[in-house]
Amino acid sequence: MKKIGGSFPAFKQNSGNLVRTAVSLVVVLTALTLPALGQEARGNLTVMTYNVNEGTDFLQVVGATNAIQFLLGVGDIVIQVQGTNPPERMQAVAAQILAAHPTLVSLQEVDQWYQGPFDPLTGTCGTQSLKYDMLAELTAALAAQGGHYQVVLNVPEIMLPATPGLILPDTFLCASVTDYNVILARTDINPQSFRLSNAQSGQFVAAVPFTTPFGVVPITRSWASVDVRFHASKFRFIGTHLESFVPPVREAQGAELRVGPANTALPVIVAMDSNAQAFPLPQDPTYVDFIASGYNDVWSEIFPSAPGLTCCQNESVNNPVSELYQRIDVILTLGDIEGQKIVLFGADPSTRTPDGLWPSDHAGVAASVTIEEDED
Repeated sequence: MKKIGGSFPAFKQNSGNLVRTAVSLVVVLTALTLPALGQEARGNLTVMTYNVNEGTDFLQVVGATNAIQFLLGVGDIVIQVQGTNPPERMQAVAAQILAAHPTLVSLQEVDQWYQGPFDPLTGTCGTQSLKYDMLAELTAALAAQGGHYQVVLNVPEIMLPATPGLILPDTFLCASVTDYNVILARTDINPQSFRLSNAQSGQFVAAVPFTTPFGVVPITRSWASVDVRFHASKFRFIGTHLESFVPPVREAQGAELRVGPANTALPVIVAMDSNAQAFPLPQDPTYVDFIASGYNDVWSEIFPSAPGLTCCQNESVNNPVSELYQRIDVILTLGDIEGQKIVLFGADPSTRTPDGLWPSDHAGVAASVTIEEDED
């Protein structure tokens, strides 16, 4: 979830009882289904979606009416991102991915953060240096923990240029960020049984303008897709991250996805942070549009009455009790695909880092699905 642009929702309307019930349900479901996830057979594989949290919601600069407010907001963002300790959290995210053992992973908010000096006398930013590279940190953690994954696609969506900030009392700096959508695939499966082709990516036309005292930055979103042959089955795997808080833009992006990369004769799996509420009711129009267009929601297919909460912990990811209150991270299917099992990851307190941070402000979602064999 990225909280830039548009209006913002009211306070989360969830009760402590709902949270405790949901967390207990996650523990039970994980215990019941985890051992079977990742055990691939002909036409049966596991896919995952995980928003790994870039470390801020950018609320500190939304609504800034003058340069001083904006400078202080940028400084607060830099402090907040540092407090979320991306390298340590990517270790925890890697552990959750390996626990799910998916064949394909759709990741969101996999960011590169840059930082450099700012000269307040000239109003210019100096050379920016890479501060955090979340994809490099995650892939290194996966390999160190025994995983076998490669990056199939790494697609930028939101690119915020070098912007001045101030950390009180007198530390001036510049910070910039590029937010990526990523698809990972396992490399330890016989290539005769698992082949990828036709990797594609793009940005949505529908976007949100973000107005700052230093100019307007478009908040774009992107998608990534790859065609997959798995044993005798073929399908298209799509990952994306739709707009957070401007519903008409989010709905337009969903429509673009359906008439664009998802417009194929192949069965389709969409693994995404939809930012479109599937639970609790009322459901978001973007989610309703997908269901009305013939897509199946694997979670609802398997657990029609369970909430399956995936979002959101405190943006600082240091809350002691889970604050997940809605389901927006979904795995949707179209065509001859049937959900078999689905599990949440990173939603239990035991998955937190040694410093007490959640792996992400989202839970990861992994589903085992069966795909009809192709007759060709």
